[in-house]
Amino acid sequence: MLANRVLDAILTVLAWIVVPVQVVTTLILGLLVSLTFGLLLLPFSLVWMVLLFPMLGVSWLCSKLELLRNPIGLVGVPWAVIANTYACLIPSMGELENRATKLMLTESWPYSWEFWQFQTGRLDIASTEATPLRELLMRVSRNDAVKQQALGRLERGEQLDQRM
Repeated sequence: MLANRVLDAILTVLAWIVVPVQVVTTLILGLLVSLTFGLLLLPFSLVWMVLLFPMLGVSWLCSKLELLRNPIGLVGVPWAVIANTYACLIPSMGELENRATKLMLTESWPYSWEFWQFQTGRLDIASTEATPLRELLMRVSRNDAVKQQALGRLERGEQLDQRM
């Protein structure tokens, strides 16, 4: 969990820059997405995939080589910071729970693979093997109602961002 503590400290400091910029990028990029009838979301999604899949692959490696989780995790912290910043800056287009899960994927580094497994329904968060992830998610989602709501929906197997 050392890598995750380092990541958390970096993201906390970086938030002083990202949060004000996020307001502007969400507005401008949201308008551009609307003007392009949503076509601009395709390149945004492709960039997200380019950031996500290497992070998941290295996290999977960390899960297989438990002794190397912290050293490998520390090396991957810059990648997780970039992915988190990108997820913050792209417009959510009203899908706040999906954005929250993207942020939790990056913030749970080097347990991103386990969170991905939980998100896709392949890992029971109540199991003993998911104890580090469960503790991490409790810390990451503390004081964030959208993240807590998304976690609740994932636990119940519900779809995210359901319209009432």
